[in-house]
Amino acid sequence: MVEKIKKGDFVELDYTAKITDSEIVFDTTIEADAKKYDVYNKETKYKPLIVKIGEGHLVKGLDDFVIDKIPGVYKVDLNPEHAFGKKNAKLLRLVSIKEFHKNEIQPMPGLEVELDGYRGIVRAVSGGRVMVDFNHPLSSKDVTYDLNIKGIVTDPKLKVEAALELFKIPFENTENGENKVVVTFKAKIPDEVGAPIAAELKKMTDVDVEFK
Repeated sequence: MVEKIKKGDFVELDYTAKITDSEIVFDTTIEADAKKYDVYNKETKYKPLIVKIGEGHLVKGLDDFVIDKIPGVYKVDLNPEHAFGKKNAKLLRLVSIKEFHKNEIQPMPGLEVELDGYRGIVRAVSGGRVMVDFNHPLSSKDVTYDLNIKGIVTDPKLKVEAALELFKIPFENTENGENKVVVTFKAKIPDEVGAPIAAELKKMTDVDVEFK
């Protein structure tokens, strides 16, 4: 009997995500799909994703959907509440055009900008003021995921690699040791930095980690 996926399992999956009503692809883990739908980026490393289910590593609706499923191919339709949320009027801000000119930026509708550490999109420019929308670009959109659940991941090494990538910690190599995973970096990490990182990796993966 094929084992069903539980909350807390690490799962390997591929997906291609589209805006439901327009079929526009906004994300994919599959290189062939990226090229097919003309969203290929040579800087992106296309490969199956390994995530821990129930930890918010996927949009909520997809995270919830995977629980109790068996590996296989699925089509998942999500409304905004279970995807990227509904638009929030409080996330629309009027900003003086002087703030942009100080940074030698000429605001125009559709321009992506960063203000106070938050990314937004210029919606309108009028009378010396700029309307900036800080909602997620896909807020209020129904989305569809073509999902391929490839299997449950049990290899400690793969779990640790997935966690390191999630935390955006660059590493050189990993290998399974005796009751632990050994992670090699180009430069030695001081103990005062490595210890809390190792503790977080242990908490997420339930695997003991040694840094070299």
